[in-house]
Amino acid sequence: MKISVYSGAIPSTTFIEHLIKGIATKHQVFLFGSIKSRTAYNNPKVRIYGHYKNRLINLIISLWRLVLLAVLYPRRIKVLKHEILKQYSRYAKYQHFIKILPVLLHLPDIFHIQWAKDLEPWFFLKEHLNVKLIVSLRGAHINYSPITNAALAKSYQSLFPKVDGFHAVSEAIAKEAQKYNAPEEKIEVIHSLLPKTTLQYFEGYKKRNPKQIHLVSVGRFHWKKGYRYALDALKLLKDRGVNVNYTIISSNCISEEILFQIHQLDLVEEVRILNGLPQHQLFGNLKTYDCFILPSLEEGIANVVLEAMALGVPVISTNCGGMAEVVIPNETGWLVPVRDHEALAEAVQELIHTSEAELQHIVLNAHDFVKKNFNAEKSIAQFLALYERVMD
Repeated sequence: MKISVYSGAIPSTTFIEHLIKGIATKHQVFLFGSIKSRTAYNNPKVRIYGHYKNRLINLIISLWRLVLLAVLYPRRIKVLKHEILKQYSRYAKYQHFIKILPVLLHLPDIFHIQWAKDLEPWFFLKEHLNVKLIVSLRGAHINYSPITNAALAKSYQSLFPKVDGFHAVSEAIAKEAQKYNAPEEKIEVIHSLLPKTTLQYFEGYKKRNPKQIHLVSVGRFHWKKGYRYALDALKLLKDRGVNVNYTIISSNCISEEILFQIHQLDLVEEVRILNGLPQHQLFGNLKTYDCFILPSLEEGIANVVLEAMALGVPVISTNCGGMAEVVIPNETGWLVPVRDHEALAEAVQELIHTSEAELQHIVLNAHDFVKKNFNAEKSIAQFLALYERVMD
């Protein structure tokens, strides 16, 4: 079976990279999209047919691919022409040409789209070439993008019933997608892949400096991450006399809004911003904190929370998306309402007054929970079963 795992970028996110390697244990995997950096998969079953940043290189490669397509699959030239002519500008036509040409030349049996927004431009594969389409249902693309974009919502409602299968990262996301006509019987809930190596970092929990609590969040600066509410909670804790500091580890530049809020609330000494870290450094860094906070307004199931739970760091999360499926009050962490900085502050204080023995019990529960329910081998087996059902 030839399966394309399409995210638009090579390499892609950690989740998708683990998925690629897992599928390649049994099937051929074709990767299409923009090649951001050289990636060695050390597996002949993984084949990269991407395009590059350099226009001249793209042009040379694309002309050669076009010749091959005309010789080997002349009927697909008509499909290529039809899709290019849909684009309005000359530049858009060129971009679409270099993007879809390698897919037409190396046609997979299954085209697994990782971001729901990409469904419409690739739907022609099913419509004209009988390629099976699978769509992954993730946070933003389902939770709020179709709400803010009426055209996208209409596209989902029209195309979702025709998709061959869906992968949902949580039960909550699966239910949300059904509002846009995704058939329930076609949706498979498959949790994120958590490699065994992550679980090996677990050492249990030890209370650190009782006179100060260190909080941490990981994620890019974006309104949906809810950092403004975490900062409001921090200010509330500071005013109550709690000795607390807060670190945000982010891969992008701090927003002016957050920077202004830090100064306005007089939290310059309490807040630290760190640039994104390589995974092994990140895991070592996270274990030095007393608590991981997810103040988000919207998520599927946040991988950073799963990683914190696997490492043995207590978690406080907002009840957004599918987080309630993971963070269970009094069992695996603390769950608070969205946009409620007072509840967030109360949860931090509750954690402070929780005994070390009880915290040890909670983090062990959390570790065992993700070990059982987010096992990479189990998730890969579910994906392989999904592909086989779709082909059958």
